[in-house]
Amino acid sequence: MALVTSSSASRLRLAWPGVVAAAVALYVAIVGVALIVVSSYVDERSWELLVIFAAASVAIIIITTLLLRPRLRHLRAATAVAESLARGRFDARAEIAGDEFGPLLSALNNASAYLEAAISTLRLERAQLEALLNASSDATVAIDLSSTVVYLNDAARNMFGLSGAVETGRAFIEVVRDHDLNELMVSAAQQGERSVRVVAYGQAQRWLQATAVPIQGAGAWAALAVFHDLTEVRRLDSMRRDFISNVSHELRTPLAGIRAAAETLQEGAIDDKPAAIEFMGHIQRETDRLTQMVEELLELSRIESGAAPLSFAQLDVAALVRDAAKRFRQQAERAGLAITTEVPQGADRGSGETPLTIIGDAERLERALGNLIANAIKFTAPGGSVSVRADPQDDAVLVSVRDTGIGIEPEQCERVFERFYKADKGRGDGTGLGLAIVKHIVRAHQGSVSVESFPDRGSTFTMRLPRR
Repeated sequence: MALVTSSSASRLRLAWPGVVAAAVALYVAIVGVALIVVSSYVDERSWELLVIFAAASVAIIIITTLLLRPRLRHLRAATAVAESLARGRFDARAEIAGDEFGPLLSALNNASAYLEAAISTLRLERAQLEALLNASSDATVAIDLSSTVVYLNDAARNMFGLSGAVETGRAFIEVVRDHDLNELMVSAAQQGERSVRVVAYGQAQRWLQATAVPIQGAGAWAALAVFHDLTEVRRLDSMRRDFISNVSHELRTPLAGIRAAAETLQEGAIDDKPAAIEFMGHIQRETDRLTQMVEELLELSRIESGAAPLSFAQLDVAALVRDAAKRFRQQAERAGLAITTEVPQGADRGSGETPLTIIGDAERLERALGNLIANAIKFTAPGGSVSVRADPQDDAVLVSVRDTGIGIEPEQCERVFERFYKADKGRGDGTGLGLAIVKHIVRAHQGSVSVESFPDRGSTFTMRLPRR
């Protein structure tokens, strides 16, 4: 439907009163000339007829003006609706007239209603599309033929370190600061090439899978790219490969020892009773080591997958610390170590509500604390000491195990909780799974575990356990 523009509608509105005034003036002039001409041919008694004729003419003019006024009002209403549509306001409506302007006003109202519904639908779809793109964890960027960014979602702003909508209108290379990604987008926008590429992005070497596709018939959008962050996937894949490699390495040593002892016995050592006893003991020790490794792997797998549900109940941490120290006291004495416990005064009554009461799984926490104490005993020289301490906080309880042992290099502290990872001084001892089990047990309680250590100055492992 063709609509009256704002300028033409204004000219139309201003012209109608002038047309009417000109018509009235012309009519009066014609009547005046006619009176002058007629007066030259009639006598004085004919002036009455002329006055009557003039009065009738004035009456006709007044009646005509009264008849035109509502039509002019309807025309002004139609003009106002047309001007509103031209300004982008689609909620304007006019009162439907009963004259010849009625169809025009009805058509304008229908056009306004249709445009208002169409624009509302477009805004709704745009908002839905915007929400969908912003909800995606993948970065999405659109550029025009000149490689200028015309759209980017929230994930793209986070990925490329941007903020706000002002980043649109900039060159794509300025936004991503990477020539490989820029080449990918330029090829899609200017050459119509669809391509997928994995790029190591930024100084942190984040692995991005970039998919760029050309767009036709989308106005300023010439190409669209989606960037999927593969860094975590690659990290997990690397961890899986390391895990398989570590398991193979850890299994190889005891299996090789068992095989060597068995072959020695087969070759005749079984007839030498002292040697046979020695080799049988070696087989038993290596078998126990394998059994411990398998049990710890299964326990770690159950905790990580949630297949071993925790049994939460009210737990007195003071009693937990006291019982754990008592369980390892003989082992510490055999190693020439002194083991002590430290809990707040009045927190070791053994029952009731105390400053060290939490909600947790007693069996799992006993194992986690036991692993920390066993490590402290293992890596502390005779004459040293091991201290197990519990401290209350507002919303948690801190359980720490401090020793005076060989310590850990600061750069290795963050890795000691990884599966099969062993500090250099500890290689060859244990399976390397004990601290990993501690970490996952504490995380299952929504807590955290940390270590503070220096070489030859001992280590302090701390579990932070929330009260709820």
